[in-house]
Amino acid sequence: MRNFHCLRPACLSALGVSLILLSGNCATAQQPAAGSNWGRVQQLPPHTKVHISADHHSRTCIIESATDSTLVCTGGHQFARTEIKSVKLTRRGISTLAGAGIGAGVGFAVGAGAAHGSQSGQFNIVSNQDVWAAGALAGGVIGAALGAPTDFLRGPTIYRRE
Repeated sequence: MRNFHCLRPACLSALGVSLILLSGNCATAQQPAAGSNWGRVQQLPPHTKVHISADHHSRTCIIESATDSTLVCTGGHQFARTEIKSVKLTRRGISTLAGAGIGAGVGFAVGAGAAHGSQSGQFNIVSNQDVWAAGALAGGVIGAALGAPTDFLRGPTIYRRE
């Protein structure tokens, strides 16, 4: 009979990714649809964190104010409306958690492969489950470290220049 308690890290990773995706869908349901309506940007409250893609550079910033012609961020950064390609809300927290979940899944798979290839007793000091868990932990840390700065799940798009 096989011992299936060793699959817990994989189940937890899958559950974590599912919860992250569900929470992301709930958050986007309340956001306005993307479009060329600059009024959506002007309606954002001060201190909203956004990612701005402009003609010459992109930046993540915190909004101070938005007028008919300019978007002003903290730290004195200003963008002319005519140079802004898009404005998206940031989701660094969700991107970090999703990166951790994806990384944990990949790390678990790598750990399972490493443990499976050790039938000659190379890992006789630690159990296969420990190797799998270490792989999941290392993958989760690396995934979180990559997910946070890239903000790969950023959105929704508040404004897009046509």
